[in-house]
Amino acid sequence: MHKFLQNKLLESDRLLISDIDNTLLGDRIALKELIDYLQSSEIAFGIATGRSIESAQQILQEWEVPPPDLWITSVGSEIHYGEEIQVDLEWLKHINDQWQPELVREAIAKLSGIKLQSAEGQRTHKISYLVDPIRSPSIWEIQEHLRQYQLQVQAIYSHQEFLDILPLRASKGNAMSYCANKWNFAIKSVLVAGDSGNDEQMMTSGANAVVVGNYSSELEKLRGQNHVYFADGDYAHGILESIAHYQWR
Repeated sequence: MHKFLQNKLLESDRLLISDIDNTLLGDRIALKELIDYLQSSEIAFGIATGRSIESAQQILQEWEVPPPDLWITSVGSEIHYGEEIQVDLEWLKHINDQWQPELVREAIAKLSGIKLQSAEGQRTHKISYLVDPIRSPSIWEIQEHLRQYQLQVQAIYSHQEFLDILPLRASKGNAMSYCANKWNFAIKSVLVAGDSGNDEQMMTSGANAVVVGNYSSELEKLRGQNHVYFADGDYAHGILESIAHYQWR
């Protein structure tokens, strides 16, 4: 067990996990209201983002967001805890199974319309690309291509331009489920918030979910699913709206 015994992950029975860009961040007034509410509540707070841990720290500092209790970063391929940014080594060991990054790069290099993102976009367990949707194969065709190479991976597409290749066991949704189990949160005591395709697995994990009003069209297919609430409000307004909807206030 980790050192920080006063952390809300140990003390709380509810957990809010939010994407950062275009979900948590985007409206400073709503963000302040949400932070004030969380600080006065018994709810543990986490983020789940495509950003690296370093980038996530920087942007939260810029927006004056206190360090969350839980950091799910690099599209769920890394987990850290608290202000101390303690890495979850068990998670890294868990997702490393059958991960063959060099073979992934070789396979994707054979496809048109897809190029590697810059070095800062790459992580040990995440290979990230920029996609030209006109020239590239569809996400389904990309997944089929990777299966032909017998690669045990997940291909996650978001905002019609970003492609992340992860180990099969890694994703925001899998990381969220792992953390809920590790810290003894019932799945129905978790609320997840997001706006784009890389949030989809979180939305369909069995947790309560909110799609904020300014969402990407990739999530439209989730409309009508149980425990997926489409908010009218954008950014943190949508998260606050969902807290009321799920009767967490």
